[in-house]
Amino acid sequence: MEVLARGGRWRALAAIALLATIALVAAGASPAEAVPIKRGHTKLILSQSIFNHLDPLGVGILPIAPAKAVSGGEQFPITGGRVSRDASSARINHGGGIKFAGDNAKVRVTRVKVHLDTDNSKLIASVDGRRMSFLSLEGGHHTSSGRNLTFRRIHASLTRKAANALNQAFATNVFQKGTRLGKLRIDMTLVR
Repeated sequence: MEVLARGGRWRALAAIALLATIALVAAGASPAEAVPIKRGHTKLILSQSIFNHLDPLGVGILPIAPAKAVSGGEQFPITGGRVSRDASSARINHGGGIKFAGDNAKVRVTRVKVHLDTDNSKLIASVDGRRMSFLSLEGGHHTSSGRNLTFRRIHASLTRKAANALNQAFATNVFQKGTRLGKLRIDMTLVR
């Protein structure tokens, strides 16, 4: 009886493992297809057009540590994530953030996570504590050399929710869905 019970348990565990594998494959997220990110950084190269919106309002964009200001924009350290082996999709976590700061108001954008997919790429963040899709990401291309992978020229534009949050904070209506914030460049080293 004990042997039968043990065999039944093994069959149940095998069935659960099989169902979990089927679910992962159906979702297109097989662990074998993803590679962990060891380290890296993402640079937001700000568009001149965003300053045309911000300067009249007296609003600037500042880094929130451990992000830092670099020539042409802001740079965020990558804290983890995974990339598909063919680099067609990625989930990339970052430290720090940016702050839109004026004399009477500020908007903090933190807990930055980049989702890259072939048809729906976005940057998700906490905007003053509210989680939302902050930037719509389009275009770009990638190159690789050994364990190093770089995504370049990814166009980053405000989503409707992001535009609404900025308009509300700074009592304006200049921000719209599609307002170009800049371009992303993502440099990373993969664990292989």
